[in-house]
Amino acid sequence: MIMLVSFRPSARRSLIPLLALALAGTAACGSSTSEHAAGVGGGAGGVVPTVARTVPPGTTLRVGDQLDSLQLVLRTAGLANTTAYKQQYATFVGGPSMLQAFHAGALDLGFVADTPLIIAQAAHQNVVGVAAWATRNDLQEPITAPGVHITSWKQLKGKRVAYQQGTSLEAVLLTGLHSAGLSLHDIKSVNVPVTQVASVLESHSADAGILVPPLDSPYLAKHTDAHVVDRPNDITLRVSFLVASSAALANPAKAAAIGEYVSRLVRAYKWIDAHRDVWVQKFYVQQYGLTTAQGEKLAAEAGGASFLQLPGPLLGPQKTLIGLYAAAGEIPGTLDAAQEFDSRYNATVREAAR
Repeated sequence: MIMLVSFRPSARRSLIPLLALALAGTAACGSSTSEHAAGVGGGAGGVVPTVARTVPPGTTLRVGDQLDSLQLVLRTAGLANTTAYKQQYATFVGGPSMLQAFHAGALDLGFVADTPLIIAQAAHQNVVGVAAWATRNDLQEPITAPGVHITSWKQLKGKRVAYQQGTSLEAVLLTGLHSAGLSLHDIKSVNVPVTQVASVLESHSADAGILVPPLDSPYLAKHTDAHVVDRPNDITLRVSFLVASSAALANPAKAAAIGEYVSRLVRAYKWIDAHRDVWVQKFYVQQYGLTTAQGEKLAAEAGGASFLQLPGPLLGPQKTLIGLYAAAGEIPGTLDAAQEFDSRYNATVREAAR
């Protein structure tokens, strides 16, 4: 049974109390580790820490994944088991649950999009982005329920919109509404996990929803009277981050392991860009059950993944997104986007890309 939680404009709650409540519950169920401030550089004016190249024997890196994406990238490129340290994976659906695990001290490294970094900073969590990559085009998009005639962001005013709060889906919605002179207060939010958005649209419990490939393809194929409304393409909406806890970054062994992991991930994506036909079969066809033609279309639309220097081109867009969340009343308006990034692995990214 799908549980729908609706937030009407007059009663919408801040993400911070919600996250704090979730974090408190998680901390009560698991051991918490003390965290030290990460060395931040390349945006906050700090000194970039030196990272050891050799990972000591017996090191374990605890990695948070989303729908096994990181593991699939590394396996496809043949780089999943080429390390001298142990990797422990935990899989999540969306950034909010991963932030809970970070707070409980259960993760060293994780994979999120733009919004969780902002929410973590607003909740005073010591989690920073240590690497980032962006596709050429963003494929997250507002999609209508079957038979609903909405053709622009402006027409979402007063409508029920399904998305997962606290994730990049909300960032897409905020950005799109802002482009039409609207805000979250102008719609009726239906907060559900990303994996349930299609079901909510099918049941007409929402008029539109924010979906992401490949979860949108089966829905659109089944409902030919549903359609994509629009597609924003800001870089902050196309980016993915590896994020690390400050506790892990303060541990020389784990910091070295994170650097090795970053290097392998860069090389893995480089391999996939050169063997896109293999990726189509592994990811779109085998993992999500799409046809080869559907997979090839989505891969071509997304384009290859390019790793970025931090904070680089992300600082301005993240500042803008912070402003949109603050205007919606979900976070304080005093956050410093530069504090979201740790640039110590920029050289590692450059070397691996070569």
